[in-house]
Amino acid sequence: MSIVMDMIAAIMALIIFFVSGGYKKFSLPTGFQPWFYLMVAMLFYGLFDRLRFYATAALEASRMTVVNNVSLIVAVVLSFFLYAESLTTNKLFGFILVLFALFLVSIDKVSKINWKGVFLAIIVNIFLGIAWALDKKGALFFNVETYNVLAWILPMVFVYFPYIKFSDIKKEVNLSFWKITLLAFFNMIALFLNLKALSLADATRVIPIVQTSTLFTVIFGIILLKERKHLIRKLIAGLIAVFGVYLLV
Repeated sequence: MSIVMDMIAAIMALIIFFVSGGYKKFSLPTGFQPWFYLMVAMLFYGLFDRLRFYATAALEASRMTVVNNVSLIVAVVLSFFLYAESLTTNKLFGFILVLFALFLVSIDKVSKINWKGVFLAIIVNIFLGIAWALDKKGALFFNVETYNVLAWILPMVFVYFPYIKFSDIKKEVNLSFWKITLLAFFNMIALFLNLKALSLADATRVIPIVQTSTLFTVIFGIILLKERKHLIRKLIAGLIAVFGVYLLV
């Protein structure tokens, strides 16, 4: 599924590149550093894309949501070192509150733990956290529209190898083309907007705020799907997250 989604997202990113006028600002940086950071980020995005559906299949959704917070921790900690961003009291407490709210809304009782699935999910989220932290480098060295295209095209090399049979790709397209297309669209738009934000603000502010999308998913579930399980806890988590975002901003 990953290779199909990346191909569709790459086409959409190219459309954004031309429609938004990104081609007018197109330029490629010189020197070793920009390309080094780009290839490292693409490697980890590729590994994440290659393995994330295996992790999702191996782990219960409630536990996967908790483990997903590992990517937030890795990305924020790495960003402090990469960009030498100041650690203010507000930023620290805001990050802690957002992280606490995410765990609060994610925790649920599951009778049996699949430790192999947990380990795989942690590894996958470490890969994502590293790539996520490097996105700001990409947004600064390349323009946002160009990096958005590269971020969908280049990881396909690492997703495709080791070899994936063409018949398997064709099967995925035939089975769930529209679902994959919708998933690709939202992932591409999310990355594009994330890059825009990273080009304007500190990574250690943007990344925790972006991760609060988990909470919005829960809130929409309460409103639209009438999900009332642990309602009070979810509402408290939402309020904590809002205050945490306020401190980050």
